[in-house]
Amino acid sequence: MTKGRWEENEIAVEEADRFYKFIGEYVISFQWLEFKIDEVLLIANSRDRAATYDWLVRQTNAKKVEAFHELARANGMLASEMLDNWDSLLTSVVARLHTERDRRNGLLHAQFLFDFLAIGQPVIRSHLRKRGGEVVIEQEDLSAERCAQIMKDLAYLSADFLKICRAVTAVVTRE
Repeated sequence: MTKGRWEENEIAVEEADRFYKFIGEYVISFQWLEFKIDEVLLIANSRDRAATYDWLVRQTNAKKVEAFHELARANGMLASEMLDNWDSLLTSVVARLHTERDRRNGLLHAQFLFDFLAIGQPVIRSHLRKRGGEVVIEQEDLSAERCAQIMKDLAYLSADFLKICRAVTAVVTRE
């Protein structure tokens, strides 16, 4: 970051502060999703919490999402009594959890270019990835509007995810 290019510019400093706030809010919000997955898996496996904790700490987020998906599908007959659109909502939520995980990785493992703040441009995210043997450079401007859309997407996912969590928890605690 070449702060010397924009640190005298009050608007640029405010934009940088807004961006830092966005990253913090995003990370904490995403961690809530991760916590809820762990919580539901722990509740479902409450008979052997130590083994479940041991299993959880060794899993990637992607594997936890798939375990959550399997648990939800296994209890889908009863959970569908609580949610009319169970199948489509579960499919959508799981796909969106994976998409959000990719976005989280793209944000947390990226480089951020603040160089253009002084000329009124947003922070740019730049992330090198390898996909199918090819090196891909992802770039995205993280304007206030884009950050607001990301948080809105995360909020809608969280609301839908919570519906699934409540239904699954209700079913697995009936036993």
